Amino acid sequence: SAQEAIDSLKSEPRGTIRVTCPIALLHAHIGEMLAQFMAKYPEVNIQLEASNRRVDLIAEGVDVAIRVRPPPIENSELIMRVLSERSVSLVASPELVEKYGMPEQLSDLANWPSLGIGQPQNHFVWCWKSPQQHKVEVPYKPRFITTDMVALRNAALAGVGVVQLPTLMVTKQLSDGSLIHLLDTWRAPPEIIHVVYPTRRGLLPAVRALIDFLADRYKSFDEK
Repeated sequence: SAQEAIDSLKSEPRGTIRVTCPIALLHAHIGEMLAQFMAKYPEVNIQLEASNRRVDLIAEGVDVAIRVRPPPIENSELIMRVLSERSVSLVASPELVEKYGMPEQLSDLANWPSLGIGQPQNHFVWCWKSPQQHKVEVPYKPRFITTDMVALRNAALAGVGVVQLPTLMVTKQLSDGSLIHLLDTWRAPPEIIHVVYPTRRGLLPAVRALIDFLADRYKSFDEK
């Protein structure tokens, strides 16, 4: 029995992996990474839930959850592996900037119409560091609240309000000028992209291979 367990861990990745991933991250590059992984390992199947909800891995039988959280990340019984960091940006349409003027301080945005990611019961606060490294917090009341970052970006493009989004979500729009980067000398805490899984002991080859594959792909991004 022990030998069979050892042989299993050394075998070619195969079987089914249950994965969860936030929707925006899936669209950004996790979807492409998963496709590349399955092409490399034809004996592996993936069951993916694209969702922004917090999943209970053990209760729901999920093998790997890909998550994005601002630091500090809370302790849990799950095993965590950091994949990368991602920056965030405050952006608005040119029309909104023309109407309200280019802000110089985070507090200048207090009276702007805004958009927020989360649930209606959440408390919304922008928390950034000034160029002098002073921590500044500004509460705001979003006009539009959703868990869908693509919908938030579309609303920002339409001039509905200012929004904080991962920079990777708005790179194209910042480049073509359809959105404007606000307070570019200010900094928000980076968000940590990481995977969590229930245990290292007896980790299936397919699960281990997927985690290593994602880590390698993100490492190649960070080295560019």
